[in-house]
Amino acid sequence: MSSVTRILAVCGVALGALLAPASAQDAYPARTIRLIVGFPPGGGVDAVARLFADKMTGIMSQPVVVVNQGGAAGGIAAKKVSTEEPDGYTVLVNSNSMVIYSLMTPKAGLNVERDLYAVAAAAPQAIAIVAAPDVKANNLKELVELSKTKPLNYGTPGSGSIPHLVIEQLLLTTPGAKMQNVPFQGAAPALTAAMANQIDIASVTMPPAVPLVTSGKVKGIAVTGTARSAALPDVPSAVEAGFPALTATAWTGFFVPPKTPKAVADKLEQAILQTSSLPDIKEKLAALGFEPTSTPGAQFRTELSAEIKTWSTVLEKANLIQQ
Repeated sequence: MSSVTRILAVCGVALGALLAPASAQDAYPARTIRLIVGFPPGGGVDAVARLFADKMTGIMSQPVVVVNQGGAAGGIAAKKVSTEEPDGYTVLVNSNSMVIYSLMTPKAGLNVERDLYAVAAAAPQAIAIVAAPDVKANNLKELVELSKTKPLNYGTPGSGSIPHLVIEQLLLTTPGAKMQNVPFQGAAPALTAAMANQIDIASVTMPPAVPLVTSGKVKGIAVTGTARSAALPDVPSAVEAGFPALTATAWTGFFVPPKTPKAVADKLEQAILQTSSLPDIKEKLAALGFEPTSTPGAQFRTELSAEIKTWSTVLEKANLIQQ
């Protein structure tokens, strides 16, 4: 082999090495993408993930499937995804309950901004406060007054979830109210317990609560926020009921491991935003009780940082940080 031939061969190998990563990223996706949902089937995050998986399958030209891994208010799934290969084929779908869990349980070792990369958010949802059929209260004021006469049990999708913190905010701002958290592995089992009068109250995200309230299987007490939900127009908002502190909503966030190539994360973001803009998706989300909107990655990461500071303060005041 001549020296010129050898030089060209070496250059060809070097050029191939430089181009290989870019080619692999350009080819993404080339196989099934898994959406790892941090909660069991039947909850709000799960509902969004399944709607998006169906549409993203067409947009990405590869199967997009949902895998549920509940526990620790989304924390178990978050830890799992943070250690997966950063190749875009494992995507965490979680709520801000995961953020609260990480702040409330420092020993769990989850730092959301360090361990995950926020791709985009979609479908924010109010929190529904519902009561068991036998509870002698029909609105939030009556429920609070009842809790002053006897402690009430309230079910949530887990300690550290947004629905949990909503009730803690209520207790912080309502002297004399007494309620005890009963954490479940998701919204569906909490609602089931309320239907059976095994607990007094359930605080959950809107979608799983809507059909049970409309069918009369549980009592709609209030939804968080300043306005009523179109999905439950007969249920007053917490602000309307005289509880202005209860304005928190839960978002559905999409995350990947932190070293995922930007080109791959950008493709995922585009697919998520495109899905959220589809008219039929907007219609379905609104009917379930979601706000049919989305948040691009850069904005979501900024808002996430601010939210971490806010919830850190709330948790400290409520003495809920586990040492």
